[in-house]
Amino acid sequence: MKEINDLNFDASSAPAEEKADIKNTTIICGVTLAFALAAAGIFLSKAPFWPFTTAAGRNPLDAVLLAIVLGMLVGNLWKVPGSFRAGIQFSVNRFLPFGVILLGARLDFHDLLAVGVTGIVLSVLEVLFALALFLYLTHRFDLPARQGLLLGVGTAICGGTAIVAVAPVIKAKDEEVVMAVATVTLLGLIAMFSLPVMAEILGLGPRAFGIWTGLTVHQTPQVIAAGFAHSLEAGEVATIIKLARVCLLAPVVFCTGVYWAWKENAGSAEKVGLKRYLGMFPTFVLGFLALALANTWGFIPDVDLQWEAAPAFLEGSETGFSLQWLLVKMATLFLAVSMAGVGLETRFSCLCRTSRKALLAAGLGALVIGLLGLGAAILVT
Repeated sequence: MKEINDLNFDASSAPAEEKADIKNTTIICGVTLAFALAAAGIFLSKAPFWPFTTAAGRNPLDAVLLAIVLGMLVGNLWKVPGSFRAGIQFSVNRFLPFGVILLGARLDFHDLLAVGVTGIVLSVLEVLFALALFLYLTHRFDLPARQGLLLGVGTAICGGTAIVAVAPVIKAKDEEVVMAVATVTLLGLIAMFSLPVMAEILGLGPRAFGIWTGLTVHQTPQVIAAGFAHSLEAGEVATIIKLARVCLLAPVVFCTGVYWAWKENAGSAEKVGLKRYLGMFPTFVLGFLALALANTWGFIPDVDLQWEAAPAFLEGSETGFSLQWLLVKMATLFLAVSMAGVGLETRFSCLCRTSRKALLAAGLGALVIGLLGLGAAILVT
């Protein structure tokens, strides 16, 4: 991704204080635009009409994806003023790491226990196989290493959320992130609509279909929508299996950071020491892991607000809310803001040069994983 340090401001003749004011103003403009698009994406993801809400009341389209799409539409159909560029890049480079850190509040490793030994084994095997398969497909289809890895983690774990979490760890380019999120979301939507139909044709029971859906469909809202479209039991099983896959996001992000730092060190003509090697590791991943562990161990409390000397219209009222819920909502907002910035910086012409091979590789990978997931679901039930 482009670094904010590369920005140029047309204020060379201004005094130092005026330069600071100009820089702050340009950042505010771009950030405001990114926030507006993110807010629109979050609103649309819950809009009470198709395709944002299905007949069953599910929301299959993620706010992060919609923020990217809106950013791309605005960035390609409207000539964004150059003064917005600083704020747009600021949104990408600064909000994304904080969003990934807060995303840790969404994970609870106790979910792994809920699926039992069989569910854990199936989830781990699915993730490991998917990552290995996409390493092969990346080489076979001659895709950029970063793009192949993004497609792999998106397919293996939880779609766009996993892609956005891994992207800054491997310093992925904007167009690679957009292409991966769009491709994985499209394939996930196809699976969401087609799996319930296939289940009827194959005569799958609720448990078998739930396992198949939980192992195969990419994004969590899509899994929930597909599972409950079959039956209540299938929806519950699919959700639990999917949450087990989501729990594997933390170790995968951590291992990816270690691997990518090692790869950059190994590819360098000058070998670096341990201190420099550790410096290559993205430290925000540690915050992500710490928050995930804090949520698992119950260190993120619920908050209860009480009014002792409140105005008449509030007297006697009290309000409670989950701090974990608030952190997850903030993570969604920050990730949507950063991805809106990515969309604003992405041109359709760049996507056209890479989309066909990436879509074919991702589609083939999803098909293979779907068939193996079906076999595993039938075998264990």
